[in-house]
Amino acid sequence: MTKPLTLIAVALFAICVTPTTAVAQAGHIMLKDSPKAELTITYPLAVGNTVLTPGTYKFQCRAFEGGRTFLVVTLADTGKEVARTPCVRDSVDSRVANSAFWTTIGATGVRTLTKVEIAGESVTHRLVDVN
Repeated sequence: MTKPLTLIAVALFAICVTPTTAVAQAGHIMLKDSPKAELTITYPLAVGNTVLTPGTYKFQCRAFEGGRTFLVVTLADTGKEVARTPCVRDSVDSRVANSAFWTTIGATGVRTLTKVEIAGESVTHRLVDVN
């Protein structure tokens, strides 16, 4: 008689634990660093509080402790970090085919980075206004 009760208890425990595990894994996946995208800019570009000069850079969304995400920009040839600014991930309907970035032009004529899409992801990385 105890064997069927033990089997039922184990089955109920497994059913109760499974959804919690799936939710935890889904949250964990969202906190991974994105792949790096190598992009070339041909004009000065403000990324947060830093103005990049024309050249080739690698862009990556990095997840840090506490669930905060930052767009990190490094020099393509050396890997040296040159800019870091807060960003948020916004879902898109399908996977991004090609890496790209969006800008706005301010009153002074300087272009400011507003979001980055990285090939293969199903999110866009929108920069958070730091001012």
